[in-house]
Amino acid sequence: MAPTRGTPTRPIRIDSTLWERFGASVGSLGLDRSAVLRDFIRWYTREPGAKMPRRPDVTASAEE
Repeated sequence: MAPTRGTPTRPIRIDSTLWERFGASVGSLGLDRSAVLRDFIRWYTREPGAKMPRRPDVTASAEE
């Protein structure tokens, strides 16, 4: 699903190291953090047609 422009920012508290690892993981798939978080929330709330976001394979994550 395409990113939505003009939506309000939702600040959340996340450890800096975890945030950087997350950014590297989604970047390895050519995605951005916001898109993956939106997809996860759609899946988590059982929005019709929503799918769990794709994750990088273990070897890609281990190399970073």
